[in-house]
Amino acid sequence: MVGMLLSATSNIFMTIVIVVAVFFGIFAFVSLATEIWKLVLVSRYTKYNKQEIKAGLTGSEVARKMLDGLGLNDVEVVQCNFFSAMFLGNSYSPFKKRIRLRKNIFNQKSLTAVAVASQKVALAQRDYEGDKKIKVRTAFMYIGYFAPFTVLPLVLVGLLIDFLLIGNGILTIVFSALAFAYYIASFIVLCLNIPIEKRACNTSLEFIKKVNLLTEEEQNDARILYKTYITSYVLDFISALLYIIWRIVKFIGKILTFAIKKK
Repeated sequence: MVGMLLSATSNIFMTIVIVVAVFFGIFAFVSLATEIWKLVLVSRYTKYNKQEIKAGLTGSEVARKMLDGLGLNDVEVVQCNFFSAMFLGNSYSPFKKRIRLRKNIFNQKSLTAVAVASQKVALAQRDYEGDKKIKVRTAFMYIGYFAPFTVLPLVLVGLLIDFLLIGNGILTIVFSALAFAYYIASFIVLCLNIPIEKRACNTSLEFIKKVNLLTEEEQNDARILYKTYITSYVLDFISALLYIIWRIVKFIGKILTFAIKKK
């Protein structure tokens, strides 16, 4: 009876190993596609950042003009410092009611600068209108930004403690689960990013059209840039979802391996 149970457990374990291998292959492919698309994004971002708009306004001037037009006079527009440029980039902070723009957007009179600045204004407007999704994303935002950097260190800590002190693999599983929980927070931010950013892009295009900030041709270019951004978010979401599935299956495999060793 015990032998049959062990045999069944081993078969389940082998099935999980195969599933993990398949998911890892799919995950690797999607990750590669995501990285390639990010190169496309960077290429278009750079291209349109060299394309000066006919209105001749900088990103900061566009943001300030739109904010004042919406009655959001208390929202600041500032240039990113080193830290915010490195970790947050062009962003809107609901905590500080502040739009941060990188130097190459803040002082640039380009299509990219206008598109980015007006999109952040759209986020500020949604926040002031009480968009619950923005509030939830804000709650998870900083965990979401830094969570991916904590996954590997936590797993390594579990491995190190197991190796030096306990040696039965329990802490490796515990710390892996903790790291996974942090990654889930990051995934929640990703899930919210797509609808929030897409709506902000659409609202931004409405702003631009309403105030005749861009010509019709420039508006089409801005639309292409926004679509590139949203596609990048979608690919990030798919990649993260596959990673989560892969980690769940792998975690189950570790538990089964531990159970087989105990028997």
